[in-house]
Amino acid sequence: MNDRHQAINAIDHRTRDYRKVALSIALLLAAAAALIGGAFATFTDTVTAGPQAISSGTVKIAVGPANDATTGATNIAAGDTIAREADLNSTGATLANKEITLKFTAAPTSKLDTDPTNGLQVSIKACSEAWKRVIPGSPPPAFEYTCTPGATAVKIGGAATASVSALETAAQPLTPLNSLATGGQDYLVFTLTLPEAAPGDVSKIAACTGPVSGTVATEDLQGCSSTLTYTFQATQRNAIAQ
Repeated sequence: MNDRHQAINAIDHRTRDYRKVALSIALLLAAAAALIGGAFATFTDTVTAGPQAISSGTVKIAVGPANDATTGATNIAAGDTIAREADLNSTGATLANKEITLKFTAAPTSKLDTDPTNGLQVSIKACSEAWKRVIPGSPPPAFEYTCTPGATAVKIGGAATASVSALETAAQPLTPLNSLATGGQDYLVFTLTLPEAAPGDVSKIAACTGPVSGTVATEDLQGCSSTLTYTFQATQRNAIAQ
């Protein structure tokens, strides 16, 4: 009987020891969880502002209503001029323009547009109102333009004239222009000139051949044909803080 009582007491002691160990482990785990949770705890708050609507502007230019640049010229000779009106305007745009440039491309191409010295040269005049145009009749179309208030020069890359060849290589800014401003319009007359010194003697060299900037003994601009396209490009105004 005593032996059985002692055995029961021993079992009870061991059970209480196991419970103490289990409780100690549980307490340690709880403490560890509290420490870990405290390390990653953070205060938060959320608030919004706005809504803020943002929209971008547009850069848009157009040629017209007058666009005589679509009218060609035939049988030109050294010293001839070819005047054509092409109005330029900033229509539908919401941004002012920093600059507007002019560039030429030619297809087909010839020495008329590729020779910087003996080939076609261009100059530009502006009128404050639409040009008055008359067609004398011979040789057609031979447009004649009149600006009643008086025409002013538009510079091409800062110069009064430029070669078509140079403008095929790089676009140049036109100044001054009203169409730099939103809604502005320019009434422009472009005059192409074949220099009086343009060489041509088919008894010495075949028509439309020879090196550029040549002489009558080395170059001939007779019989050449080019079709020019005018390209205007507008660039947005300088960036600002808004």
